[in-house]
Amino acid sequence: MASKSWHFERRTFLRGAGITLGLPFLNAMAGASESKALAALPKRAAFIFFPNGVSLPTEKDPQHEDWYWFPKGEGRNFEFRKSQEALNPYREDLSVVSGLSHPLNRNSGDAHVNPTGYLTSKEMVKGKTALNSISIDQAIANHHAGKTQLASMPLSTVGGVGSLTRNYTLSYDKDGKGIPAWSNLKEIYERMYVASNPAALARLKGKTHLLNEIHEDAKDLTRNLGKEDQGTLEEYLQAVSELEKKIANDRLWAKKESATAPPEIELDIEFTDVENYMRTMYDLMYIAFKSDISRVATYQIASEGGTAPTNNLSKRIGLTQDLHQLSHSAAKGKEGFKDWGIWDQFVAKQLAYFINRLKETPEGDGSLLDRTLVFQGAATSRVHDNTNFPIIMAGGKQMGHKAGQFITYDEKKNALSNLFARIGNAMDVPMENFGDSSGIPMTELFG
Repeated sequence: MASKSWHFERRTFLRGAGITLGLPFLNAMAGASESKALAALPKRAAFIFFPNGVSLPTEKDPQHEDWYWFPKGEGRNFEFRKSQEALNPYREDLSVVSGLSHPLNRNSGDAHVNPTGYLTSKEMVKGKTALNSISIDQAIANHHAGKTQLASMPLSTVGGVGSLTRNYTLSYDKDGKGIPAWSNLKEIYERMYVASNPAALARLKGKTHLLNEIHEDAKDLTRNLGKEDQGTLEEYLQAVSELEKKIANDRLWAKKESATAPPEIELDIEFTDVENYMRTMYDLMYIAFKSDISRVATYQIASEGGTAPTNNLSKRIGLTQDLHQLSHSAAKGKEGFKDWGIWDQFVAKQLAYFINRLKETPEGDGSLLDRTLVFQGAATSRVHDNTNFPIIMAGGKQMGHKAGQFITYDEKKNALSNLFARIGNAMDVPMENFGDSSGIPMTELFG
């Protein structure tokens, strides 16, 4: 292949002693080895959750035509209704999926438990289940560990872990323990650009000093403990050891510095400013993917249940009912499904914003969207109905995703975990199964 005028070789960058590790692919890197350069481009995956299902009025309901969440038609001949109309410009870049869920959770005893198993497929039984299993985002992150500054970005509007019955995170480690989600926009940005933030570097130094003190104190304490207490202390120190690894990783990437100055972005936003907060979350994911700071992200837009701190987000955008009320009273009011559909419409509008940012960013022979899989959905369909999850999957055309269609699966023969296994494969994870998957190849969605 003839070298184009704007090409230069990748080793030109490597002489810079690694300072370009955070750079995305540049077209000028392609040179005579363009095909190899394109093959080396990173792949990314984002998993997004919203609570309480979607507006699904029955066919007899006059609100059905406009406010039924799933599209009209099937296959490549589908048409979005009002609730998803913001996605029309990207219909060739996404797939809508019906008929998938987690079979193990259909008898959970509490539909609000389902979101905890959203990315794991682990059976969640209220009052009985103590631990989760690993989530698909972490299975992917573990496989690619060390390749980026942040192995993954666990994000949520509330932050923290929550509980098995009211989770505030989508991410679970190999032992099934919740990974605390990040919600403070400034702190997320600081994690991404620790090398450019003196205050963050100072905190890293302070954390290292504190951990050293913990180990010294533990040595003294162990001498005076019985065997059972020594075991408890050892378990605690193992957790401390994991924290040490995280701090060491942060310091490593901090020393390597960033190839470019951190982008300016407005971060003084509370989650009660719903649209601006959500878009900033999407902006941070976009920046992380574009600069290869991380290749895996999760984002929980809101939490399930009427007591969640995010339950009033719908009121913040002008609706009269909170999210829990919208889902429970939709069938009771004259325009209940329309109100719920307006919330669905709002969620779709923000997803469209994220998709557009990825699509409008050139990368290699296409766009950033072509090598990013965006998975969005809920853990219920109608109220407390944990079947037929509403799912949209966008991007990933260079990862095997056959976009541009509406596919309905037979829930008795297939499970969402089969799709997760294929997403793992698309992210180069050599998994045959995930969770309760049965090895069904999902060739309708992936080539």
